[in-house]
Amino acid sequence: YQRRVRGARFTKMRQALALALALSTAAATVNVPTQQIAHGVSIPVISIGTWTEGTSSDPTQIVTNWLGQGGFGVDSAYIYFDQKKVAAAILASGVPREKVFITSKIPGCLAVDPFVEADLRELNTSYIDLMLIHMPTPAFNCPTAWSKLETYVQSGKLRAIGVSNFKQQHLEPVMAKATVPIAVNQISHSVLEHDDDTVAFCQAHNVTVEAYSPLGSPARAKKNSTSVFTDPTVTAVAKSHNVSNAQVALRWIVQQGHVLTCLLYTSPSPRDS
Repeated sequence: YQRRVRGARFTKMRQALALALALSTAAATVNVPTQQIAHGVSIPVISIGTWTEGTSSDPTQIVTNWLGQGGFGVDSAYIYFDQKKVAAAILASGVPREKVFITSKIPGCLAVDPFVEADLRELNTSYIDLMLIHMPTPAFNCPTAWSKLETYVQSGKLRAIGVSNFKQQHLEPVMAKATVPIAVNQISHSVLEHDDDTVAFCQAHNVTVEAYSPLGSPARAKKNSTSVFTDPTVTAVAKSHNVSNAQVALRWIVQQGHVLTCLLYTSPSPRDS
């Protein structure tokens, strides 16, 4: 749990821990630090996810609450089918568009142009801060899809581009052809479940790791799924440091220099909400 991180990274991790502490109170105002992912582009260390399938959450309320608390990173995707709700919530919040960091995702490595244009239209914005390829499918076409995304960076419609759910065998062909570096690889990553090989490859190639399901998807818990809220080791660490299980899980991610996206939901423990 305790790990030394020097210089600027140490400062950033302390800020991120402060954010985790602030998040333990639902009405708290948060001050979210950022991390550079591309030239002139910095992503919030914590973004709020809007995928609500299988939960009782609503994307409009999620975005409204998050922006109201001072958060500014919003993570959506074409296949979430919530872009209009996200756009409306951002507009209604009164937060200027340039103050909101929007991440979206095209489904895969086919039909790049229609999906990007649809996302821009549905999100009611002239640009998206970070666009990801949601899945490496079909894998053989991902280098070509990446080249298409690069043209949107050049036109200013996308500020940064990245991938999601890519492993080394998917990343290498894209890297071999890329003229715009991969900014982010968003992967399932938590203190309980982590792909160390993919993380190490990304770090070695200056690709920012963004964790999704950093708390183990408690809102979609299935019979054998993991959750930081019930894991005995996480609980013991939290108790020994007088913090919540969620704080331990988030700290484990950010202290390694990663960023994350998670879903706001109500926990049985108010401290973890």
